[in-house]
Amino acid sequence: METKAISPAQLKKVQTMFTKLGFGQEDKQSLIYNLTCGRATSTKDITFSEAKRLINYLNGDNTDNEKYQASCLSTVKCIYRLSYDIGMSYGDTPEDRLMNCAKINKFCRERGTVKKNIEQMNLKELEKTKKQFEAILQSNLDNAVKRLVKTTINQKV
Repeated sequence: METKAISPAQLKKVQTMFTKLGFGQEDKQSLIYNLTCGRATSTKDITFSEAKRLINYLNGDNTDNEKYQASCLSTVKCIYRLSYDIGMSYGDTPEDRLMNCAKINKFCRERGTVKKNIEQMNLKELEKTKKQFEAILQSNLDNAVKRLVKTTINQKV
């Protein structure tokens, strides 16, 4: 499903607001990067809904952005927890965490429903990825139960 791109009117408004507020190039990129959970650094790459949140933020209303960021963070945490549950990730040293992040990103790029790194996904894409990890966990549990039943039946015979 394609997400709606920023409209020309929104792009013009955002650029005008950045200029009026005196944002430098690095400040713009940093703000957009944070607003999109690391998915984009240019106004041309943001979605319609992200542009709406950016305009609200530049007008002084950042409650929607904080909620969005919290939702993204919560979903990412769930994905990482699920990766431990399915056996993709393990360990808790800083090196293990970095390796686990790399494994999850590689899986998402190559076999994920969205084909992006976690940091590049918006909330909808993160939720799709979370559902995929939940399905993998459920499949693993179903297979474990089937093996247990088969083993139990074979032992009784």
